[in-house]
Amino acid sequence: MQVAFDAVREKRHLHRRIRIAVVTIYSLLVNALEPNPRILAPHGMLQVVSMATNVQGLRFHLRLPDGRAEVLTVDSDRVLIGSGAHCEIRLPGEHAAVEHVEITMTPGGAYAQARALDRLPTINGVEFMQTPVLDSAVLGIGAVQIQIAVVQIEDNPNVIKKKTEKTSPMTYVLAIVAVPLALYVIFMDEGGAQTAEMPKEKPELWAAPVKACPVQSPDQAAALGSEKWVIAEGKAERRPFRVQDGVQAVPLYETAAVCFKTAGDDERFRAANEAATNLRGKVAEDYRAHQVRLEHALSVQDLTMAHREVKILIAFTEGQSGPYVEWLSSIDRQLQLKLGEKKS
Repeated sequence: MQVAFDAVREKRHLHRRIRIAVVTIYSLLVNALEPNPRILAPHGMLQVVSMATNVQGLRFHLRLPDGRAEVLTVDSDRVLIGSGAHCEIRLPGEHAAVEHVEITMTPGGAYAQARALDRLPTINGVEFMQTPVLDSAVLGIGAVQIQIAVVQIEDNPNVIKKKTEKTSPMTYVLAIVAVPLALYVIFMDEGGAQTAEMPKEKPELWAAPVKACPVQSPDQAAALGSEKWVIAEGKAERRPFRVQDGVQAVPLYETAAVCFKTAGDDERFRAANEAATNLRGKVAEDYRAHQVRLEHALSVQDLTMAHREVKILIAFTEGQSGPYVEWLSSIDRQLQLKLGEKKS
């Protein structure tokens, strides 16, 4: 009996040592991975990292707990607010979770989605999970109050911008070292079954861009282009609520573009082609971002965040197959069991 007890105790000590190693490695990597372009508000209350330049951006009017006001314009259509180093608007940890709220710019204005389920944000004092954000609405995160508006980006020093940077080699070190260790710690506790290692290859969301219209008659091409355009517009608008609609909208825009070109409608060809190119880039960027967030969540053993990111990535890869899709499904089931054990 004593031998069995000693074996269990030794296993727990091993898990503890591995956890310490993971946290140490992750802490060292975060310092290397933190983006350099950053603005620090007085007293260390706020940090901002900007995104790529767009025609429109998001403006944030912040009222801090000590009464100070900040006005920030971020040239991106998606902004994370939280205490994490990777957030575009960074708040102190006592007021915000690592990722607290995600703000998305949609054709109808700003849209907010809660990412911290234990400390829900508020709109005009009412807690929410996801909601449109009117210009007059007040977003509450802890003791910080924020008003948000979609604005035209102007080329001046007050607009926060980010230089184009290549992926740091340390990012790959994080994926190679910290994530496998974290997976072991999370799923091997107390004799659990070992999970498969994360596949290195991730499936592409689309094949090559559509190059030819399915019909060659100018009249038929114009009609088909109009039909695909309308469907694509609807799916693009629903993208903040269902990621797969954004994925499906890209080839629809591309088909509309080549059909408009076949029909000789240069103006609508340019509009559809630009919409397809922009959306392809944005959806691909979101896809990569959620992969990184999943790796981050697994590295710090944040099971709730990891489960949320797995669900999002499963939605991105809906209808696909392969090792990564199977791995996501397996991790989803194991995280459900782990989270269920924590609640019970």
